[in-house]
Amino acid sequence: MCGIIGSTKYNVTRNTLNSLSHRGPDERGLMAGFDDKLSFGHTRLSILGLDGGQQPMSSVDGTVAISFNGEIYNYLELKETLRTEGVELNSGSDTEVLLNYYLIFGLEKTLEDVNGMFSFALYDWVIDSLFLVRDRVGIKPLFYAAEKDGITFCSEIGPVKEMLGIEKLSIDPVAVSMFFNTFYIASPNTIWNEIRSLEPGHYIDYSLRTKEMRMKKYWSLSSQQRTSRDLKEFEDLLKDSVRLRMRSDVPFGAYLSGGIDSSLIVKYMSAIDKQCSTYTAEIKDKELNEKEYANRVAERYNTRHTNIEVEYGEIKLSFLRKMARTFGQPFADSSIIPTYLISKKISESVAVALGGDGSDENFCGYNKYDYTDKSIQDKFFRNQDLSFLNDKYISNTYDYMVSKLPYQTEDPQELMRLMDIRFFLEGDILQKVDRLSMANSLEVRVPFLDHRILEYANRLDYDLLFGDLRKEVPKTVLEQDFDKDFVHRDKIGFMLNVDEWIHKFDDTINNSKLLHSDLFRVKFNIENVKNSYLKFAILMFVLWYEENYE
Repeated sequence: MCGIIGSTKYNVTRNTLNSLSHRGPDERGLMAGFDDKLSFGHTRLSILGLDGGQQPMSSVDGTVAISFNGEIYNYLELKETLRTEGVELNSGSDTEVLLNYYLIFGLEKTLEDVNGMFSFALYDWVIDSLFLVRDRVGIKPLFYAAEKDGITFCSEIGPVKEMLGIEKLSIDPVAVSMFFNTFYIASPNTIWNEIRSLEPGHYIDYSLRTKEMRMKKYWSLSSQQRTSRDLKEFEDLLKDSVRLRMRSDVPFGAYLSGGIDSSLIVKYMSAIDKQCSTYTAEIKDKELNEKEYANRVAERYNTRHTNIEVEYGEIKLSFLRKMARTFGQPFADSSIIPTYLISKKISESVAVALGGDGSDENFCGYNKYDYTDKSIQDKFFRNQDLSFLNDKYISNTYDYMVSKLPYQTEDPQELMRLMDIRFFLEGDILQKVDRLSMANSLEVRVPFLDHRILEYANRLDYDLLFGDLRKEVPKTVLEQDFDKDFVHRDKIGFMLNVDEWIHKFDDTINNSKLLHSDLFRVKFNIENVKNSYLKFAILMFVLWYEENYE
């Protein structure tokens, strides 16, 4: 896993690269040239091809260069395809495979054939084009700023902001409205009007000659007849997805909550690695602690299991400020605190961990799918009261999000699932996992987000996907190894109850200069906000604002 950065306008310096060192502590590289048109930077967390794969990487003839973040899981199969084309590669690096696959087959065919999580920048000197590419689901981030005389990009928002200069930036009202509805900001928006987030399954073709930018979608879910009831296909796909994601030249393990999804991941991992390592967050709150269930799974599959005590202690303002810096824009999922702490602990033992993220969105695992008497807005938004904002920052977030879905549907369950995959998954879950694992130099891989599994779920029989039994397909498979009481117990979320401590930061909010900006209505007082999670969102917005403007 890595950090990438580059620009056709600004020079990428060693100091700029240092701001991405947490994403890649093992190596750093810079590349500039191509008639002074472009500079690339790269920080590397070495996972595959430890003795090769230094980046940025150029082709043998020097006409193509790449800076790549992520993993191509099927790189061995692609490497064999290249061998049949007469291409012999020298390293075990998936980046070298990706670069040479592009040289032989071009970008469209390459994106069709790769299985992975990635964002990358590729410059082709022959056609004088820079391609910026993001994976199908949005597991890896890529931010960019397109100005009239150049384009700048990075794995994180902060370095782009620094290169442009904050005096050029303005707050995006649509992003503000989205944040206070959902507590996150999803692509293509960021908190800044001038910095965008590349949408999943898209790439940019930027001509260095004409300064023109074209955006193209290369993958998305499509509306299909829901006729499949083939559970064996699901088992085969998940087995293969886990197998591919266990390719690593460094030690790896798995998050194990004891829930359905992580248990299935460990089931298939243990069939390949007879003593795989598993890690469970032991939370003191009895209502949130699944240690008992995780221990049963670890015993059933004979893993090398570690329970990690997650002690919140006193939630300090300095820690929350660190979280605000880590995300680079407002983000207020309260589970950032336990997620950061468990990632920090796991990174002390392994460099790669598999997780169960994506199954709930794919197979409708959330409780909200049971609430048929509620509107989509009621189920999807964490807050709908924006009365504390000035009118400038209030927009119709729901209609905006619906317009961005891969296809339109009148079915409320289908619509809810599409909203979860396109926005909640990409904007909240994957953003959280990427930033907090990378903040600890840990790579997290998510087998349920193999694009083949998403496509399978999208043609699954309606009653299997949206019937009375939520997440029926994964649960049915896990019943092979555990009793119904274990499999069908109530879902426990990985979150933090903020009610007990959020009030102690009221003065921080009320004393912030943000309250005197044009964002909030006059006479706003945080003590009048009764929703503790909204109060946490306002606090995180305040801390982000102070990091950037004070």
